[in-house]
Amino acid sequence: MEKRVLWDNGIKDCMKEFTSEHMLEFMELLDYIKDDGIESIINRNTQEDPDLWDWLYTKDQTEMNDIKKELGKKIQRAKYVDSEEFDKMMEIVGKLNIIKTLILLYDNQNDFCVSTKSEYYAGLRRYLIMEKKDSFCKDLSECFPHIHFSHDIERTINTLNKKFEEIREEIVEHLTQIDGYQSRFEQLLSENKSFQEIAQHFSMDTGIECSPQAGRKKVQALKEKYFNSKNGQEETVTCELHTKFKRFNIDIDKQDRIYFFPGKREILEGKVIVKHIGGHL
Repeated sequence: MEKRVLWDNGIKDCMKEFTSEHMLEFMELLDYIKDDGIESIINRNTQEDPDLWDWLYTKDQTEMNDIKKELGKKIQRAKYVDSEEFDKMMEIVGKLNIIKTLILLYDNQNDFCVSTKSEYYAGLRRYLIMEKKDSFCKDLSECFPHIHFSHDIERTINTLNKKFEEIREEIVEHLTQIDGYQSRFEQLLSENKSFQEIAQHFSMDTGIECSPQAGRKKVQALKEKYFNSKNGQEETVTCELHTKFKRFNIDIDKQDRIYFFPGKREILEGKVIVKHIGGHL
């Protein structure tokens, strides 16, 4: 997924409303964008706005002075383009284009405006919901940072009973909840909760039906081997927890599902492992 971010022309007005905590989250997002090599673009007129620089270097918000100085450096490092080119880039925000474009900061009107990492990923997922199956599968990992997707996800999606376009949005909804629950999974596992108990907690907290695999004979097909960084050996995990989609065919037994392992700190740095997105196994 090729991505870029545009600095909103209302940078100063937006940030005046930030708390110091929100500003720190925003700076974390900027560091992430830089580290991931994502193109950051600003309107030349905005970059040259004297009022912006007066605000950045005044001391009217003493608790944010150091942050504003660092922010000024990041603005200077952004790519500058003329207003006409910038406006053309703004026009394709929210449209399925080769380059997925998000707007830094927000005006409370555009779903693709972002100022934190969580909003950034939410923006990417809005593009994901529009994608065709092949692109969707390739872009999953970039949209869900706390999930590792098995190599055969593209094959399993072809087993969906509902048409992919009909259930695509619900797939993203389930994966969003699973991704956001990763730290809670880790906590529950540290308390030695069973898969049944973990499923119950997840269902209660998210409103998404979840349970372990009922048929023990089919569990074998849900196993995968991964390297355990603590003992230096391969370990088998069972991706038997599964969410169930509300949309299903006339035959409820053909209800589509997402099968996953809730994660382990020593394996893939604790990421949830999703093995199967498709028909009932």
